[in-house]
Amino acid sequence: MTMLPAREQQALREVGRTAISAPVSWTLVLLFLLTIASVGLLEPVVEDSHHGDAAEEPAGDQSPGLWREFAAGVSDSFRAIRSEGLITANHQLQLTMDEFEVRLEEESFLRRVILPPLQGFLSSYLGVGNEQAYLGRSDWLFYRPDVDYVTGRGFLEEDVQRARILQSDPWADPPRPDPIPALRQLEAELQARGVHLLLLPTPVKPVLEPSSFSRRFSPGSPPLQNPSYEEFCRRLGDNRIDFLDVAPDLWRMRQAGSERQYLRTDTHWAPEAVEQVALSLSRRLIDRGLTGKPVAGAYFRRQGEVENLGDIARMLTPTPAQTERWRQRVTSHRVVDASGHPWRSDPRAEVLLLGDSFSNIYSDPSLGWGIGAGLAEQLSFFLQRPVDKIALNAGGALAARRALRRHRLGSTGRLEGKRVVIYQFAVRELRQGDWRLLGVD
Repeated sequence: MTMLPAREQQALREVGRTAISAPVSWTLVLLFLLTIASVGLLEPVVEDSHHGDAAEEPAGDQSPGLWREFAAGVSDSFRAIRSEGLITANHQLQLTMDEFEVRLEEESFLRRVILPPLQGFLSSYLGVGNEQAYLGRSDWLFYRPDVDYVTGRGFLEEDVQRARILQSDPWADPPRPDPIPALRQLEAELQARGVHLLLLPTPVKPVLEPSSFSRRFSPGSPPLQNPSYEEFCRRLGDNRIDFLDVAPDLWRMRQAGSERQYLRTDTHWAPEAVEQVALSLSRRLIDRGLTGKPVAGAYFRRQGEVENLGDIARMLTPTPAQTERWRQRVTSHRVVDASGHPWRSDPRAEVLLLGDSFSNIYSDPSLGWGIGAGLAEQLSFFLQRPVDKIALNAGGALAARRALRRHRLGSTGRLEGKRVVIYQFAVRELRQGDWRLLGVD
């Protein structure tokens, strides 16, 4: 007979003395089940109450509610069995359930009532963020996918790309994790039309502000990158795809005593960084002969201030005190034409900026950081020439390329007269973006 070590014998004796009565056991089980079911039990009651209060409102102001929409979706799925077949109906039911789960998490009564004070307590007193946001140092906030880009494994590693495909939604087409084939396709299509492609991989906040996230870094720490970024740049060169890495320029600007290059509570860069990148872009275009001669006095800048709460702060459902503390005021420079009118995208321009919210952050009023001072506007100012812009705030790398294709195939002929397309995208897309090839026209 094998003798157990003394420590294990003691542990077994202590565990053996642990006694939980049947009433206590059942009480704990019921409380646990009630906690899990509370959303499902309370949400329909609150929804019915709201629906009754809204009965006297105009028809256009009424909403059927989460549970009613879910029930309707389930009914539609079962009815589809006869008309469209079991597999299609099952797919439709899965999509209905997924959508309901997401909306219940975001819009439920308990989330609105419980989450804000709970999250406020966790972030204020325990320094804990959530699944989307991390709390850094001195009220700096960081977006989790940005941190994952810097701290994660190389996005070009084969097993990493394989895992992304295996972990994708089984009801949707799997993503294409390797960006090189998609960029090679885009470059070839543009080159066939005599248009030069210039990539602008945009560094995210942890790349240049690691000292605001962790004490392990100092303000003088060099830019951080994903382990595959250097290999990515090498492959771009091997495929003769032009790109501009602006991280070194922004880092040198920071070391020269400039203000921080990113917004404290937002995912995006500060106005100073936008202007520096526009300057670097203008120099590259002029050096490569990709733009015409400047028209003196075509564009001017006017200084202004704007105050806003960053998008990462909003992810944390802040308390009123946190909202006040996390608001930030910045100075930007709005671009106007020779007549004093606000800058406008010009479809006839030789330069097209294809971008994401980094291009839009000081252009799109829905983002809350002002208008007329974004990347395209600043590029127009430094070039003293018009610039065309297609920029989407959501959808990542795939949405931007699809948008360019729609405009290219549409009646407007957006690539007519273009000499260069600048493709700006956040570097986090190299790790999480969908780089599938688009259909050949």
